[in-house]
Amino acid sequence: MLRAAKYIAILGLFLAAVAAVSGAVAARQYGTGAYFASAVSATMIWAVGSLSLLVVALAPTPAARVNAALLGMLIRMGLPMLALMYFTKSNHPLAAEGIVGLLVVHYLLGLIVETLLSVRLTSATATPAVNATPVAS
Repeated sequence: MLRAAKYIAILGLFLAAVAAVSGAVAARQYGTGAYFASAVSATMIWAVGSLSLLVVALAPTPAARVNAALLGMLIRMGLPMLALMYFTKSNHPLAAEGIVGLLVVHYLLGLIVETLLSVRLTSATATPAVNATPVAS
């Protein structure tokens, strides 16, 4: 569980850096409100990525880890897709600040890091299938 907390923190730090850079880039077109929109989208992606990592970390067996990774994919895609649908159809102030594009940027970059961390988390908790005791000759 400690490893999962470490990976969640790594994901958060990565997304904070992405939020700063993407907010600065988006502010050129949308104004200073893009910084807030970038922070909101980074927080949303961090929350779903953290939940996905937590689901994988809590799986007790190798078969359960595979199912947990699939459930994590559903969690990771669900909320961002709903947010994209909402913001593209609404007159929300964040939509005017470019949150739709920022969600896509944060999602894709966060997906890369979260997938790598999830694979490491799965392989770190894997149990060997064969007992490694030496055979006497």
